[in-house]
Amino acid sequence: MARAKQYAERVNVIKRIKLGSKWPFAPVVEHNGRIVRDHVWVAGRDEHHPEGRYYLEWYEAGKRRRKPVPKFEDLLQAARSKSIELNALKAGLLLSPDAPVAPEPARLTMNAAIDDYLDYIRKHRSLRTYRTYRPILGVLFRNSYTKTYVDEVTREDILKFTSDCFDLGLVPRTVYDRLVTVLQLFKRHGHKGLVESSDWPSYVETIRPIYEPEEIVSMIRHADPDETMLIKFCLVSGFRDREIRYVVWRDVDFRNSVVRVTAKPIWKFRPKNYEERAVPLPAAMVQQLQELRTRRNATPADLVFPNTKGKPNSLHIEIVKSVAYRAKLNCGQCVTKHGNKCAEGPYCQRFYLHKFRHTFATEHLRHGIDVRTLQGWMGHRDIQSTMVYLKGIQSKDALVKVNAGSLASYVA
Repeated sequence: MARAKQYAERVNVIKRIKLGSKWPFAPVVEHNGRIVRDHVWVAGRDEHHPEGRYYLEWYEAGKRRRKPVPKFEDLLQAARSKSIELNALKAGLLLSPDAPVAPEPARLTMNAAIDDYLDYIRKHRSLRTYRTYRPILGVLFRNSYTKTYVDEVTREDILKFTSDCFDLGLVPRTVYDRLVTVLQLFKRHGHKGLVESSDWPSYVETIRPIYEPEEIVSMIRHADPDETMLIKFCLVSGFRDREIRYVVWRDVDFRNSVVRVTAKPIWKFRPKNYEERAVPLPAAMVQQLQELRTRRNATPADLVFPNTKGKPNSLHIEIVKSVAYRAKLNCGQCVTKHGNKCAEGPYCQRFYLHKFRHTFATEHLRHGIDVRTLQGWMGHRDIQSTMVYLKGIQSKDALVKVNAGSLASYVA
């Protein structure tokens, strides 16, 4: 390697660059007393190398030492400071440190970064989250990212991943969610700001579907007592599927008419966003729950909606679909990915548990509950997640004005 230019006494400025599969050090290019950014000497030629990091190089006690400088703007000042330090050491004004200079940390490969992040998700997030992230990162992104190391990532790599998702036929909203997952991976390993605002896929924010009153009444009419309690509880609590699965009688405060979402270490259940919360229940629901508990002679630790063995029930969605089918509410047009037709059985995709949560939010906003209060009941970390339900709200006052307007008279 050619001798590096000394920009401060006893200190050289060099840069580590990529040449083929290797990462050698090269002296920087200087012009009129200034370092030319991203230009180095390679075999006597001035070459442009934006990748890599700048280093200070000096000799101390007969050994060559190097130290990285993260920012180009700090390069000359760092070199001058190191020069002052070395001269002070030479003059005996400073003591040389006994400990050797720590070696440069090994570079993290993309495969290792993915495995590390998935292991973190498996230990700190829900099983559902892990199962969602695993194919996105372990398969889709691993196949899309063609470079070896994490620190080689650029905006073009992220845009390529987005394009690969679209090539697979994914819709914009799905691509958006997968992009969020990938950027979380890089953020964990110290890489932010990889995309611009215009890089995010655009998608239509749909109005959240809700159950109509006649659908709810019909389902309750065709449900058995236990199914009726499940449907009513889903409707008035706004709980997520897993929250319903792990609610125990201790979570129901009969005195204050509220039900709580709490952690259940015995079931390895943690509330989403690690936030426990309380949701008020109608008095009629509290009374019916009290009667159910008395009839079962249940203890505080018993599950409210268990399976036949008293364990958490993962088939609540099947109950809802079966009740809808018995009530003849199926649309008759759905076909599942397994080929099941809703005209022939309890497979209608219009009936699912999370739709009760949409109904809960929409009806409360329609009847005057403010968005901030509803945010707390829903367990949303971001107010924007709650505000999407405002799109489906039509206030009674607005409807009165519409019916009284001149446009309504034309169609009367």
